[in-house]
Amino acid sequence: MRIPRILRSTFTALLLLAAGAASALPAGVSLVPPDGARFLEGQRFDVRVEGKGTGPYAASLTLDGRPLAFTSGEQNSLTTDGITAAGWGGFNRRGQAIGAPGLHTLAATFTDATGTVTVTSRIQVVGIGGGRGDDRRAARNLIVFLGDGMGVAHRTAARLVKYGVTGGDPLGRLEMDGFPGTGLVSTHSLNSIVTDSAPGMACYSTGSHANNNQEGVYPAHTLSPFLQPRVEYMGEYLHRVKGTSLGIVTTADVEDATPAANMVHTGNRNAGTGIVDQYLDERGNSGLAVLLGGGRRWFLPAGQFGSSRSASTDYAGLPADLLAAWGLPAQATGAADPSRDLIAGFQAAGFSYADSATTLRGALAARPDRLLGLFGYGNMNVALDKVAKRRAPSAPGVVDDYHAPDQPMLDEMTEAALQVLSRNRHGFVLMVEGAHIDKQSHLMDPDRAIGEVIELDNAVGVARRFADRAGDTVVVVLADHECSGFSLIGALNAFDSRGLTGPGGSAAATAALPSDAAVLDPAQIPGRQRAVGTYDAAGFPRYTMASDGYPATMDVDGKVLVGYGAAGDRYETWLWKPLPVTDSLLPSDIKAEMAAKGYRREPIQRLSDTSGFFVRGNVTGLQAVHTAADIPVSAYSTGSEAWRDFVGVQTNTDVFFKLMRAALAGDRERHRD
Repeated sequence: MRIPRILRSTFTALLLLAAGAASALPAGVSLVPPDGARFLEGQRFDVRVEGKGTGPYAASLTLDGRPLAFTSGEQNSLTTDGITAAGWGGFNRRGQAIGAPGLHTLAATFTDATGTVTVTSRIQVVGIGGGRGDDRRAARNLIVFLGDGMGVAHRTAARLVKYGVTGGDPLGRLEMDGFPGTGLVSTHSLNSIVTDSAPGMACYSTGSHANNNQEGVYPAHTLSPFLQPRVEYMGEYLHRVKGTSLGIVTTADVEDATPAANMVHTGNRNAGTGIVDQYLDERGNSGLAVLLGGGRRWFLPAGQFGSSRSASTDYAGLPADLLAAWGLPAQATGAADPSRDLIAGFQAAGFSYADSATTLRGALAARPDRLLGLFGYGNMNVALDKVAKRRAPSAPGVVDDYHAPDQPMLDEMTEAALQVLSRNRHGFVLMVEGAHIDKQSHLMDPDRAIGEVIELDNAVGVARRFADRAGDTVVVVLADHECSGFSLIGALNAFDSRGLTGPGGSAAATAALPSDAAVLDPAQIPGRQRAVGTYDAAGFPRYTMASDGYPATMDVDGKVLVGYGAAGDRYETWLWKPLPVTDSLLPSDIKAEMAAKGYRREPIQRLSDTSGFFVRGNVTGLQAVHTAADIPVSAYSTGSEAWRDFVGVQTNTDVFFKLMRAALAGDRERHRD
């Protein structure tokens, strides 16, 4: 667009005034997608040019030398997009897609009153495949298991607990161990070697790196995190071109980073009200048919017991160019509506609703096409606390204190999701998260973390059996990152004043030891430290499994002991902790109740741990943190040998392209934009 004469004169005058001040050129000028980004052919993404300086601002954009018009903010004019933070100028081109595989160059100029800066971004468009020489059949269904925070040691610990070892050989293998495609995945985010869960999941579901705390968007200085430039998710792409459905299953609050990073676009993973609203308001873009997990607090109108809805975590007024470019209905614009009853909204949209394991079974009996299940106010409880309630229904338990006494297990939720999703003849994308592997590793609660891996693996078995029946299905098991530097250091041993006396140390004897909390002199060895049997003294721990598939007790004699390479401060007893640390995602109503019952908000505050010995962590803060370690991936497929693609070492964004190649093989012409 040509700049009107009066504006050209004003703009030229401003530039002349600044001609001698080249050092004052606009700062922070950026172009996204960033250099090195990759997209599947036909995959949609937003392009944004922004900078900080002295207005007025202007910008231009080209793709491979050809001019592109902005959809908000005018090309080569002084009109910006109207959604950019103060002191910045921004221009957007929403919903761009490139059909030609290969390298492409985006180039932009950004001008303010001091001068002009030019930026470029080289991006790669990856072909779908399916050309000559590729005769594989497209997978109808993709199932992604995300063990949040699950590293190699987490998997090993679950195998040791569930099956044991004799004479050096494991006595059994996890379901995921039996998958033929095994590899390693690097887990870095766009702005750090150590990712958090938002970009950790989003790289698998978009093929693009994101900044920590951001999902489905690129970084930008906008007035709301929901206005940042978007990139199309796997579920959105496949629903658009194949008509697939999307299922999201998690043991976390459904607003949490991993579940949201499958269809929600936001630069703030903590903006819970807007996140859950987007599940409903943009379901047409993703084919969302199943949403199961915790997080009822975000669906209840503000003022009701347990509600966390707030205008401060919501958004209002997505811009018209975003709605148009992404094919969203007018009602998806959003509103600051803390009083919204989102459960009623889902039901009006045709979703059956369940709030417990019992009502889930009832909902499935009606053979629904869409299913919403919210089984806790915040995160669901961990497997071992849920199992404890099932073993003693009349006894008060942790799940009662969480106001969620009847929660389904993850394998039951996975089975429910598959029943609903398999009714779509076009197929589906299903993400299943074992969320507490990460959360309990943060809290340095190894017994609960190990129980979570067992629960996840039970769900993996459900999916593998489904894949065998249904055919044309790819199942992958991986993690978004490793958490805590989880390390199997040995086993509990018997000891006396002279030191270790042999494997199989008694948990009861350890519990009877006097407190070592005041022992801080390195020359004085705490009793519980002497109980750690390493090397030969570790022996072969043996757990008794109950009929429900979980250990009868975690405090066996000679139990597996865990240390942490990325720990916060803690008191260590090596024994089961009766009360978990309070879930940080609970509504404030329930947090207050739990504090009165003796629950603590940090690991070091647990009353049961003051009988242990003090262990100084190696990071700032009271909890363990994520690490930059590679994580394992295991892949299984029926109807094709797509599992072979996951063998070896790969980046996290590679996983997206391998899954999409499996889903679209042989369909290149149909899906080219």
